[in-house]
Amino acid sequence: MSLEENKALVRRYFEDAPYNPDACDEIFAPVVRWHAIQHVSFNNPDFDASPQSEKEANEWLHTIWSDWHATIDELIAEGDQVVMRWTFYGTQQDELFGLPPTNKSVTYSGINIFRIVDGRIAEISDIYDRLWMWQQLGVLPELKEAIAQIKEAKHVHQNE
Repeated sequence: MSLEENKALVRRYFEDAPYNPDACDEIFAPVVRWHAIQHVSFNNPDFDASPQSEKEANEWLHTIWSDWHATIDELIAEGDQVVMRWTFYGTQQDELFGLPPTNKSVTYSGINIFRIVDGRIAEISDIYDRLWMWQQLGVLPELKEAIAQIKEAKHVHQNE
């Protein structure tokens, strides 16, 4: 496939598959290898998926983030790989890894690296700003607040 065809396939993954589950059968290889580049997650950092599990993942996303949508900010292709920088928008409407619905809106960004084999997505490396997502949901404090709390605790401890 050409670089432009590879980019079109990744665009379809992002813009069509979440709303058209049958597209997953056309764009994913029978086995899709996922790699989470950062390990601050509830999921295994490396796992195999399938077109069916991708359909289920999109359904899960729609359950949690009822109004979610994402934008493609940049696509770069070389050889059999496509790099996509994206931004996610959504409001948490259902449980997320044990966190009850917060009804809070979040915006965060990420990068995926896709490897294309025989015209289908066969591998995805994923990194996104999980810290910012959890902070927006109210699970983690803002960085300035966390540092101030640590400084205060250290100051109190030193004065004891």
